[in-house]
Amino acid sequence: MSSTIFWLIIVFIIMVVVLWKLVLKPVDKVLARRQEEIKEKISSSDKQKQEAQKILEDQKKELDKARLQAKKLIEDSKQEARNIKEEIEKDSKKKAEEMMEDAINRIEREKEKSLEELKDEVADMAVSIAEKIITKNISKKEHQKLIEESLKDIKGA
Repeated sequence: MSSTIFWLIIVFIIMVVVLWKLVLKPVDKVLARRQEEIKEKISSSDKQKQEAQKILEDQKKELDKARLQAKKLIEDSKQEARNIKEEIEKDSKKKAEEMMEDAINRIEREKEKSLEELKDEVADMAVSIAEKIITKNISKKEHQKLIEESLKDIKGA
């Protein structure tokens, strides 16, 4: 029995050596290669993560810049609208003043025209009264009556 155990141990050792050479070394190489691939992928993943972070930061900066530009554009537009409003108000006020001045001038002309017409009528009436007085030799009472009629004609005109 001792010889069988001896041969069993020898066969076992030979099997371990053979397995070690034939199976464990290739498995070890495969595991080492796989471990290296995993390290490379982790490293690549870290680089991609850093690049993504950088891109994200750049995009945030661009977004902030775009927001500032939009805000400035809105403020500029509001200021332009205020300027246009002021200009329109100023133009409207100027036109209103011109229209008012024109209306006042027309009224003044109409007034002067009416006064001229009134003067002409008064002069015509005065001439008419003078003619009547000259053509008629009238008494004082008739003269007073003629003046009152003329005044009524003037008031009626």
